[in-house]
Amino acid sequence: MRRNWLSVTSLLALVMMMFLTACGGGSSTSGSSASSSSSTGGLDASKKYTVNFWDAFSAGANKTTVDTLVKQYEQLHPNVTVTVQAFDSYTTLKTKLTAAIAAGKPPAIAQVYEEWATQFQQAGALLSLQPFISGKDGLSQSDLSDFYPVMLKDGQINGTQYMLPFNKSDIVLYYNVDALQKAGITPPTTIQDFEADLKKVTKSDGSQWGLSYVPDVDGWSVLYKAFGGTGFVSSDGKSADFANSTNAPYAKQALGELAPLVKAGAIHIVKGFSWENDFDSQKSLFAIASIASYPFLKKGINGTFQLNELPMPAGPAGQFTVMYGTNIALFSGVDTDTQAAAWNFMKFLTSAQADSTFVLGTGYMPIRQSVFSGATLQSYYTTAPARKVGPQSLSFGFVASAVPAWDQCRDIISNAFVSASTGQSTTDAAFNKMTQSCNSALAQG
Repeated sequence: MRRNWLSVTSLLALVMMMFLTACGGGSSTSGSSASSSSSTGGLDASKKYTVNFWDAFSAGANKTTVDTLVKQYEQLHPNVTVTVQAFDSYTTLKTKLTAAIAAGKPPAIAQVYEEWATQFQQAGALLSLQPFISGKDGLSQSDLSDFYPVMLKDGQINGTQYMLPFNKSDIVLYYNVDALQKAGITPPTTIQDFEADLKKVTKSDGSQWGLSYVPDVDGWSVLYKAFGGTGFVSSDGKSADFANSTNAPYAKQALGELAPLVKAGAIHIVKGFSWENDFDSQKSLFAIASIASYPFLKKGINGTFQLNELPMPAGPAGQFTVMYGTNIALFSGVDTDTQAAAWNFMKFLTSAQADSTFVLGTGYMPIRQSVFSGATLQSYYTTAPARKVGPQSLSFGFVASAVPAWDQCRDIISNAFVSASTGQSTTDAAFNKMTQSCNSALAQG
């Protein structure tokens, strides 16, 4: 849904950069570490700095909020100019970043997904944040402890901090409060109850069904974990762990779980964001989506019924949700002054003050625990209690893999899930195909 394959051109570009780095034509890893260590002491008031920040927030509340934060930062630091380059999608952002890295002209700072960061780090394009965190202009231990642990860990590569969290969300279950109350249905807490409820609210004339849904890798992964699956990729990153003898039964179960409900008309398979229209118009009474969908749903509903959120229903192995969203990384191909300013801006963007502004403006969840428990958000949650569900679900949130080739596996698994759910192929056939294709992608790296 939010990620795309790395094109052959992009891969070759990164390989070329790695070659140039090895030959002395680019910044080496040791050189990056040396330069970063001299840029961690804070900003010089007598100097002028420019920071290029690349993101994928080109419109709407996300763009407006980032612009607001940039203005606030520049008012606090009048000798720093932050130039925001907003791209129309994460796909475009990744393509542009890959090309800029290969050309030796990256931005100072950018949004990145975990797989991208691993790829960029392997090419020597990212700076470790450890020297900045422990430097004079660093983060205190209380600051580090304030980040949600799962988010801070998500920014690590091989145990080293390369990213800080930014726009984070997770999957929740939305439901039509008024319709469920009218039907005498208690909001479900287990997958079994959820599936039973989908059947109960489905009308035989086809005018209403339980769920409009786009089967994708994230939905599959939640089911896979809930049924008992453990890993996604082997420890060496070269094969699909979901296909081993222990995990395969759960992977297959997750692939085929929705097929009977689709066949019975309780689940309506759609593409894109058609599910939003179906939910807003009450053709479907449930929706599975990121918490970032909340503002869009509220706008579409326009007060016609009460909207609420639930954590994802639990399976036999427990309760799970996928953590979405990007982190922020600092790139090595900029001078030390720019690194210092970029780090200072990154520190501001992830501060409690900025985080509170960002959450209220965009609908994403807080990255700091103090922001969640603080007076501003608690006051907001009083008027919109559903918004607490996302942060409260973090205790059982996960990210499947940060291996670069997982990008390809995501698309492969999504296609298999659609195929099995719609009856275009059997569960076994879909599983065998996705295993073979994902193993091939992982083996190639």
